[in-house]
Amino acid sequence: MTHQEPLTEEQKWELLTRPEKLGEVLLKRGKISLTQLEELIKEQGTSGEPLGKLILARGLMTGQELLQALDMQHKTDQVIIKALTEMYQHHTDAESEFDNTENK
Repeated sequence: MTHQEPLTEEQKWELLTRPEKLGEVLLKRGKISLTQLEELIKEQGTSGEPLGKLILARGLMTGQELLQALDMQHKTDQVIIKALTEMYQHHTDAESEFDNTENK
């Protein structure tokens, strides 16, 4: 077992705020298999085509299903952003309240 250095605050923030990639969304929701995703990523690397276009070309999903997945990806990102914003605001408010009580 290898020893990993703890993540910096910046690395933690990047992990929390990184938008989910389309392939991750599709995999998590059981729309494609890990093998299919690996093949698509490999093909994407050689062709340069967007993942969605390759999915449609292979007939893995319909255009409507792909649009729904993209919508889900967008909504998931928005939920994460909203939650983190609320968490940050709560933290900032708490610090401000603490500073006010300390200065009295």
